[in-house]
Amino acid sequence: ASSNNNNNNNQGSVQQQPQETTEEQKEEDEEQPMYSLLSMYGEHKRAVSSVTFAPSHWLCGSSSADGTVKIWDVSGLSCPSSLSSNNHPGHNGNLNTNNSGNTNNNNNNNNTNNINHGTVSSAVQTLIGHARGINHVDWSTRTGEYLATASDDKTCRLWDVSTGEALVELKGHSNFVFSVKFNPQSNLLLSGSFDETLKIWDVRSGMCVSTLPAHSDPVTGVDWNQDGTCCVSGSYDGLIRIWDVATGECLKTIYAEGNPPVSFVRYSPNGKFILSATLDGKLRLWNAGSKYFSMEGKCTKTYANRHANTKYCIFSDFCVANSNQQSVVTGSEDG
Repeated sequence: ASSNNNNNNNQGSVQQQPQETTEEQKEEDEEQPMYSLLSMYGEHKRAVSSVTFAPSHWLCGSSSADGTVKIWDVSGLSCPSSLSSNNHPGHNGNLNTNNSGNTNNNNNNNNTNNINHGTVSSAVQTLIGHARGINHVDWSTRTGEYLATASDDKTCRLWDVSTGEALVELKGHSNFVFSVKFNPQSNLLLSGSFDETLKIWDVRSGMCVSTLPAHSDPVTGVDWNQDGTCCVSGSYDGLIRIWDVATGECLKTIYAEGNPPVSFVRYSPNGKFILSATLDGKLRLWNAGSKYFSMEGKCTKTYANRHANTKYCIFSDFCVANSNQQSVVTGSEDG
């Protein structure tokens, strides 16, 4: 038995020897900051398709395959000292902001955040009305008073966030509507559908003001540029197209080698770049500095080998929390 113990001890000492860290591993460690879970939001009955913050950052909305949108009060997660939680519609009356910018419970004097790690929060509003699952949700860009939704029931809807009322139902697409986006002025709404078209809607009247036969496969992503004069669309046909909103003219078509299906497109906050995600597991950054692109419509950077899947959608966005707006955050169905 003593001999066996000695052998086990020797084996253990060998296993505990530190392994040399490669330069690639060091780079990966540096690129992966540590995060902690602040709160969980778990009332949807089926898969969650999109989550987005309101312009005020006090609320966020989530859409789901269960056909609902839920509005969540996230003010307790972070409250800048210059703002009061009494000034937003989701205020529940038991939060206050101290001088250090932490949001605390009135009955708690130890200056710790009132949200515990892993706390399951409840929705403050549930929007019900779509007949099938909802694929995407977007807030009106100026005030966040309204939400737009895109659904598998072939419609878009506009909602009053405070009352939960569906204000307008936008009918016209002949297949699933996959994405919606308010323009910067919030008077127009852009939608992309599996019927291969883009539609531009007048928010006030609910009328379709323009239909663009944009692609030869489903449209999976749409966005507006900074001033709303142009919009971009991405499709499973592998093409990214930039459109003049006033004329409906296609200004530029760009694509990656091999035409991998596009799952997502987004203008950068400064309007100089377009970020695209494709089903080859890659992200690409395109130079969009010129309205007409000329020779500038080319890929300037490719992000690869970060997601394992080549079959399912990759969603991405510019990390607006980064003051330099130089970071990109991604999520994928590879988990």
